[in-house]
Amino acid sequence: MNPTSSRARYGAAAAVAFAGLALALSGCGSNAGAAADPSCTPKHQFSTINPGTLTVAAYDFAPHLKIDGNQISGVEGDLLNEIAKRECLTVTVESSGGAGAAIPAVQAGRADLAAADWWRTKARAKVVALSNPVYLDQGALVSVAGYKTIAELDGKKIGSVAGNLWNDEFAQVFGDKFSVYQDPEAVFGDLAAGRIDAVIDSVGATTARFESNPIKGAQIVPLQPDSRIPVTAHPGQLNWPTKLDNNNLTNALNENIEELRKDGTIASLLKKYGMDPSAAEVGEPGML
Repeated sequence: MNPTSSRARYGAAAAVAFAGLALALSGCGSNAGAAADPSCTPKHQFSTINPGTLTVAAYDFAPHLKIDGNQISGVEGDLLNEIAKRECLTVTVESSGGAGAAIPAVQAGRADLAAADWWRTKARAKVVALSNPVYLDQGALVSVAGYKTIAELDGKKIGSVAGNLWNDEFAQVFGDKFSVYQDPEAVFGDLAAGRIDAVIDSVGATTARFESNPIKGAQIVPLQPDSRIPVTAHPGQLNWPTKLDNNNLTNALNENIEELRKDGTIASLLKKYGMDPSAAEVGEPGML
């Protein structure tokens, strides 16, 4: 179901655009688990670009990931900080070039992994290794009336932003009642003014927007599957792409992800940052 946003637009496009980059580069090895604190014992053994450091290619995309200098927070940021702690590593950020440069940075060996709402997609799997799903980037039904299902939108005016994965299917079902806007400011402006009844967006993006630009009475409800709109049954599964030849890092991430899911950490962090804890239940790994 996943909408959206940068992941939908940058994700597959970036993966395909850089598919021709050389994947085997020199100088990307390091002592597995090397750390500044010699008393720390890493949970796993794997190589990183720089000894003792986990280099994360990312950009600001709250609430998934926030960057403050070389510090990261947000749902993904807190999770990666915890994993780095368990593996006796410090975190450093590679943010040059923004979203479009993150996957190429991993391919080229400038970063160990990419973060900030990267989905598992077939196109991306051709050029980087995909970790297990961390959590779902759920779609959202946003309204002042508190609509809970797509069926309740029949006859209502609905808006969405250009580039969202579901736009074509919504347009087929709702016809001229469904409008595509060029930017979030415009669609949420019309929702606030009462010119439309609902917005279809993502839980994460809308949660972050409402922190600074709330709409009085507006509710964010995770988008429920509707048989008329098949994409709603397949929310994007957020993951951390790594270099194709660093299987040990990918395996270590996978084991850490599942431990953090099992002990409730992922659900707790989703709740902490205003998202629905149910997004921690990812189901079977899949690809869009």
